[in-house]
Amino acid sequence: MSFRDRLAYAAARGEYRDGAIRYMMIRPDALMGILAELPEPMRLEMLAAFARSITRHGGKSAQAYREAGAVSAEQMVATIAATAAELGWGIWDLRQNGAQLDLDVRNSPFVEGHGPSEHPICHPILGMLLAIGPMILGGPVDARETRCASMGHPTCHFVVTLAG
Repeated sequence: MSFRDRLAYAAARGEYRDGAIRYMMIRPDALMGILAELPEPMRLEMLAAFARSITRHGGKSAQAYREAGAVSAEQMVATIAATAAELGWGIWDLRQNGAQLDLDVRNSPFVEGHGPSEHPICHPILGMLLAIGPMILGGPVDARETRCASMGHPTCHFVVTLAG
């Protein structure tokens, strides 16, 4: 069952839920505009904190996907890619190459919300990869964004490898 099929809207409560997990809609420019409100030295720190928060909380979503039937690595890869698009996180081309995950993202909402940058800004995606990487690769992982569309690249590219 797709994420959109599982998502329930309760008008009387003003909320969306996928089971016990609550979701909300927010404009990417409003979310990423937080960075413009911070002094320059704090921006990268905020992005790193954003990634850590997504790792912690996004991991709960990934566990829910596993409980909904995405048990194998192949099923998890397919579910994550499909769900990312349904959540508005762009189009994910997520591939497992042995002990490595490669992800290309087209139309990142974080890039659109932020605009041009001198450094990668898709830390929420990085955080989600840190959450799902151990589920797919079977151990602790390292992840990095090697290209970001905010820096003029056609897509954002991420690499996830086993730590160590």
